[in-house]
Amino acid sequence: MIVKNEQRVIKRCLDSVRPLLDYILIIDTGSTDATRECIHDYLKESQISGRVLERPWVNFAHNRSEVLDALRQVETVDYAFTMDADETLILDTELDVAAFKGGLTSDVYDVQIWNGNTIYRRPMLFSNRKPFVYRAVLHEYLEIPPGSSRSIAGGMHVLVSYDGARSTNPNKYRDDADLLSEALRTETDPFLISRYTFYLAQSLRDAGEPQLAYDAYLRRAEQGFWQEEVYVSLLRAAQLSEVLKHPVDQQIAAYLRAYDVVPARAEALHGAAAVCRTHGRYHLGYLLARQGIMLAEPENGLFLDRSVYQYRMLDEFQVNAYWAGHYRESLDAAATILQGGHFPDSERPRLVANADFAMQKLTAPAQGPT
Repeated sequence: MIVKNEQRVIKRCLDSVRPLLDYILIIDTGSTDATRECIHDYLKESQISGRVLERPWVNFAHNRSEVLDALRQVETVDYAFTMDADETLILDTELDVAAFKGGLTSDVYDVQIWNGNTIYRRPMLFSNRKPFVYRAVLHEYLEIPPGSSRSIAGGMHVLVSYDGARSTNPNKYRDDADLLSEALRTETDPFLISRYTFYLAQSLRDAGEPQLAYDAYLRRAEQGFWQEEVYVSLLRAAQLSEVLKHPVDQQIAAYLRAYDVVPARAEALHGAAAVCRTHGRYHLGYLLARQGIMLAEPENGLFLDRSVYQYRMLDEFQVNAYWAGHYRESLDAAATILQGGHFPDSERPRLVANADFAMQKLTAPAQGPT
């Protein structure tokens, strides 16, 4: 782990991962608060072996790689587990930690990340015997040597809190965008160019620059490499097309372009169906949503929106179906959502009312000529 000014969250993080730990190695890159003291106190109180090293800040990849270099000097450590100070490891209650640690055989293990409704996987647990390094000045990633074995770490997931020191900077996303723009001026590696472009778009979006973000997402979509990242780029561009109030047909087409890249994912169909509903194109929205509800949540993917698969896709289907005259399907969909319970309590009155509307249509006396 690398830290700077994380005294508010560091103990929570270490407590969460403590059942897995035999050794703690942390690099501090210039804390001006009591972070180092907190870590030293934790090592003493927990009686876990470890060290806190002080190193000058260079960039995320450099400093994270420094941690791995230092940890490889500790011969008693077989595996490294990396995380950020504002993250919390959640272990399933039935996980047998000793059996889990004793059964580790792969070089790399991916851990599921929960960030609100968004889920994805990240390589966080890996062999301390291989020369792993990080790349990229920001939104760094673990470079995995060819031939490495890779598995999924079951029985755990990580919660992201965004309450660490970096998140207290009100200009965080603008600063990130500036850093990535600077990196793009000199970067020649096509893969890193694509990655920097993607996260530049993300940073611009979060900094409140929808037009610049939209343009960057479209550039990223043309750069190839990981199809999941291309998909998310096109999905975000479609969402920004709504924000920028592009013509309705253009908004729908933008979502369908994303869907065409990864047709196993439902978020783009959900967005297109929502646009149709908002603009009264219920028959098209019904058809798009009907396709979307057939898609199960993928086992893995970049920034999967779990709520779409839990209830929001079916929600768009039931509303579009009602206004398109498919009352039985609308009622059945509303009932399925209510029975599943995977929705905020604030949505219950609307969902119940929608089911009642559909029921009224189905039970109303037939009207005909007299």
